[in-house]
Amino acid sequence: MTEERFGRLTALSEVEGWPDRPSLRFLVYWALRREELCDVKLCPDSPDPSTSLRTGYGGRCEKCPLNRLDAAQHSEAGQLLRRALDLRAAIKMGIMLGLEEIAADEFYAMLAIEEAQDQYEKERVGKS
Repeated sequence: MTEERFGRLTALSEVEGWPDRPSLRFLVYWALRREELCDVKLCPDSPDPSTSLRTGYGGRCEKCPLNRLDAAQHSEAGQLLRRALDLRAAIKMGIMLGLEEIAADEFYAMLAIEEAQDQYEKERVGKS
């Protein structure tokens, strides 16, 4: 997955490019690049702080892709991502888990996270 494939989503445009049912890999990709989705300080559609409390968007405009990313956590793919991240954290903490204790979809999600993180780190090294 490359940034060219998904394009840079901003609060200003292309929110329509966000899929109705984002895939696991799509969510992993943008979760790693969350800061690239929107800069509330630069978004002219971002509500002023006095209305943010009333609207519940916390400084984000209604079309902000960060809201979509956050909402996607409740989707099937988002919940799978959360379980895979929790499993990775448990393993890093030294909790012993056998492969038979990890569901196939969770293992696949863990692999997708590893691949995406490796790609993200390569991109960051290439930019510096």
